[in-house]
Amino acid sequence: MSTTLDNLMTATNLPNGNYLPIDLNLINNPQYKDLSIEAMMLHALYTMRMTCSIYNAKKDGSWLDEAGQPYIYFSNEEAAALLRVSERKITNLKNTLLTAGLIQVIRHGLKNYRIYVANPKAPEKNIVVQLSFKNYTSTKSLAPVEKQAETIEETLSTVDRDAESAGTDSQNLLTSTQKHLAKQTTNATSVTNELPKNAAKIKDQQLIDGLSARYAHILPQQAFQRFLPFCEGDYQKARWFVDTIFKAKYVSTQQYIKAGLPAEADVLTFEHNDYFRTSISDALAKALEQMYRYKTVKNPEGFFFAFMKGFFSEKIRQYLVDHYQLTPELQQTLSCVQLTIRQKNLRQKPPKAQKVAKKIS
Repeated sequence: MSTTLDNLMTATNLPNGNYLPIDLNLINNPQYKDLSIEAMMLHALYTMRMTCSIYNAKKDGSWLDEAGQPYIYFSNEEAAALLRVSERKITNLKNTLLTAGLIQVIRHGLKNYRIYVANPKAPEKNIVVQLSFKNYTSTKSLAPVEKQAETIEETLSTVDRDAESAGTDSQNLLTSTQKHLAKQTTNATSVTNELPKNAAKIKDQQLIDGLSARYAHILPQQAFQRFLPFCEGDYQKARWFVDTIFKAKYVSTQQYIKAGLPAEADVLTFEHNDYFRTSISDALAKALEQMYRYKTVKNPEGFFFAFMKGFFSEKIRQYLVDHYQLTPELQQTLSCVQLTIRQKNLRQKPPKAQKVAKKIS
């Protein structure tokens, strides 16, 4: 009887990054024997976020501290939601990782905490490891495509010899997938031919997944699903959408601060103004519809930035009206922002439109 599993894992759909890697040294090194699986999962989350920081550091120098060391921001609230535990549990797990020397937490500013992540140490050579080999990576490779048919028997005999001589400290075995591909020369040739072509796409998809995970506590997954289809798997396009959203949010926030709203006002943050998270997906849908469906926008980049800036400005105003008492000071702040927006809109109109608007006013 054959399996009835949906989306069965085969040689053609092996995971390419859509998972959390747990370092085997956490299992094999007795130094970490007191770590729970939840602590290992938390370290895996930190490691995934750390790869994003390191990538961005290489690209534009961001996410580096004053000493040039990469770090991450990862709130207990976000980690608790991902691991489905309480925030108190996350605090305890962090303390465990701190004691084990796997992370360091340093306060930065009034509310932020930078997290530095360390790689687990390998066990000593005389230690008998619990997991003697790993089946997800290897330094060996199959024979070149043009020589695979000639060397298939030699490759298989090499696999058998390695398997017989492999000890607890030998982790250089061919993977089961490689054995499977070696036995099927036709399939092996086609799959190997496709790998170089798909390597860039796989890398971009991994980066996009990391981008989505990095901002999951701010931008809901539905928001990413709005613009990702238009990125065509290109990480740079996805990054542009995210960067533009946050630039628009920053400019909108500055308008309210200049108009007199305190910079620390909760209404300006994603964490407290729930109008941002609940409405941003619909806003993105409307903007993208104008940009790509109707194709009436001559400058998509400028339009998207202006549209999102208007969205954030309106949601801040709406939240203030719905949740705050409209004192004279607050009313003046809202009027100043509206006046600023109106003046900018007038400056962007053609000369004739400006004259007409001036007459009417």
